[in-house]
Amino acid sequence: MDFKISLAGVTVGIHSIYDAVYKLCRDYLAEGEESFRVEICDEDIAYEREKSVREAHIEHRSEQDFPAPYLETLAVYRQIASNMLTHNVFLMHGSAVAVNGEAFLFTAPSGTGKTTHTRLWLENIPGAFVVNGDKPLIRAEDSGCTVCGTPWAGKEGWNTNATVPLRAICILERGEKNHISPLTFSQAFPAFFAQVYRSSNRADTMKTMELIKKLSRTVRLYRLSCNMDPDAAAVAFEGMRRS
Repeated sequence: MDFKISLAGVTVGIHSIYDAVYKLCRDYLAEGEESFRVEICDEDIAYEREKSVREAHIEHRSEQDFPAPYLETLAVYRQIASNMLTHNVFLMHGSAVAVNGEAFLFTAPSGTGKTTHTRLWLENIPGAFVVNGDKPLIRAEDSGCTVCGTPWAGKEGWNTNATVPLRAICILERGEKNHISPLTFSQAFPAFFAQVYRSSNRADTMKTMELIKKLSRTVRLYRLSCNMDPDAAAVAFEGMRRS
């Protein structure tokens, strides 16, 4: 099926085999001239299956483990992420929460506690909402950066069709006490870059590096040691908004 969506201010045409992609994207449907087009073939789905099986350490490959419609949603977003680079937009693994017109993005390896920490913000910071809870898009411009909602939002499905100025990015880690501290770009880069989507194409990697450097000029970077108590949200929020 054929349809268009708008992500990060870019209109994307999609031709999908299954309707799962359309259902996923229904809050982002758009009209008008498309900037680029995504078309999925069986080889794309096979690639996503092999990658998913490998990462999940599952030996037996089956449709039941990874249904083709679900895998197509992954293939679509992979192509979108690669094409978005030409529009100064890149994909980052993290959870972006907005408060009072500003966004704060938390990133860390899977299993660290991003979902738990995001929930603490929703429960304890008045007016907080999730722009995207897993794989937001970031537009990097000389004048500043914005974080953009997408329907690819992890198991919880937390997402809002919104674009919000990005104030800070925080590298989340577990700790006995809640403590936040600023980081330089060189200090943050290894952990930060590990959570950015990177294609195997050298030109794409160089463009991603360019956008990350641009981001570092306008977005503050932090490390949060977090014990996941309710006051962790206040420590993070107050530490990032006061600087």
